[in-house]
Amino acid sequence: MYDFSAADIAAVCKGSIIAGSPEARANSCSIDSRRVKPGSLFAAFVGTQVDGHDYLQAAVSGGATIVLVTDSAADYADIAASAAVIVVADTLRALQDLASYQRGLMTCPVIGITGSSGKTTTKELLSGALQLCTQPPLRVVATEGNYNNELGVPLTILAADQNSEVVVVEMGMRDRGQITQLAEIARPTIGIITTIGDAHIEMLGSRENIARAKGELFEALPADGVALMPVDVAYGDYLRSVSAASVLTVGSDKQADYQACELRFDKQGNAAVMVTLSSAEEIPLQLAIPGEHMVSNALLALAAAQLVGVEAQLAICGIQQVKAAAMRMQRCVAQLPAAPNVEILLDCYNANPESTAASLNTLAVAVVPAGALRVAVLGDMLELGDHSAKAHKDILLLAGLLQINLVYTLGEAYTQATQDVLRELSTGRSSSDLADLRSLTDRDLLIRSLIGALKPGSLVLIKGSRGMQMEAIADALMNADLDSDTPAAKQPAKQTAKQKEERPC
Repeated sequence: MYDFSAADIAAVCKGSIIAGSPEARANSCSIDSRRVKPGSLFAAFVGTQVDGHDYLQAAVSGGATIVLVTDSAADYADIAASAAVIVVADTLRALQDLASYQRGLMTCPVIGITGSSGKTTTKELLSGALQLCTQPPLRVVATEGNYNNELGVPLTILAADQNSEVVVVEMGMRDRGQITQLAEIARPTIGIITTIGDAHIEMLGSRENIARAKGELFEALPADGVALMPVDVAYGDYLRSVSAASVLTVGSDKQADYQACELRFDKQGNAAVMVTLSSAEEIPLQLAIPGEHMVSNALLALAAAQLVGVEAQLAICGIQQVKAAAMRMQRCVAQLPAAPNVEILLDCYNANPESTAASLNTLAVAVVPAGALRVAVLGDMLELGDHSAKAHKDILLLAGLLQINLVYTLGEAYTQATQDVLRELSTGRSSSDLADLRSLTDRDLLIRSLIGALKPGSLVLIKGSRGMQMEAIADALMNADLDSDTPAAKQPAKQTAKQKEERPC
């Protein structure tokens, strides 16, 4: 955060200093008293389970010099000697106003990223392109995790200071107007749309409405900015039409400004391509994250890095070093008594039809040892509304077309879809079009059956929406005790998928 006085912050946030000195200063911002640093602004949020006002003393003890509160009637005498107390009507709005004010002072590029899927991975690849091979590394501020909402975006902006050289802001949305609100705070100079898919279609009603909602990022770009998108993105013509900024595209099409060709995969399903830059220069790229769909994300990251001045070879060098983030095509290994060296592709931070299809394609091209199985464990895709039945059935049919050896599903939507697909057998569909389907609604039963079905060296994709908590299945596989009658998912975890060290690629 820029260095602000309590008087500055109170004026910007339309607040009142009710204790402490107006001359107190802060140069960082936190909403977690455990992460406060000396010289921090601490914003006390009232959540459903935690009230930040209960942690004011802890924040000040940790070094907070200014606190934002909403309770004007409380007694702040115990912290007034160490910190200025500013009362505001709404802490969230106060941080948004402060972030917007700071953004007006910033001169570095701000890159906004949105899309139905691939936002976080693209952000990680871009961070790698900007920092891992540049000397010295660029001073980059990027969204932490997927903290991409109305609170996360202002906190990302406030994480920048006068020395920051690039800010990368992930932007999520659940309805029309939210990207516009976030863009008004971040004011991106470069915008990236990764995909237009069916995520959140239950709220928005159609993919066209999703395109309009995501397109708000391109609408917000200045005329001298740049919009980046895949050349084959759905509603691409519409996205071009709403952008006053110039548009660059990536993809395998020869019309793309950044073209990928000569696609091949290593034995772990990581893609390698030859990249042709807009300058016609050709550079090889070998990714360390499984999946053909990762190529598009990498090209978007490469293009954005070049736009802020990073030489292409250095950007690609950085991209190649980026590993999968937790629960996003994360590779783990389970050593089961009857099936050693079972590899797991854990891709369950979220799921929609497009990302699930991409994950299945990754599973299909990965190399497995002789006698091993390719297994998909699929949890329901949530928030699809009226599109749910067809989407789940299409995924099951795709698994058959891709010749996935065994498909387990968890949840009511997939169970119904399985019944629908099997019913089609009586109307002429060949059973050869189907994978071996085992649909359950009980997680423990699924785990027991899965453990019994796996063979040494099998590759297991675990994919599902966040609400399905599919990572518990990975944890159970890695901690399986077949001598116990207790399902592994209920045993005390020895090691979780998040804690498991990723296998070198």
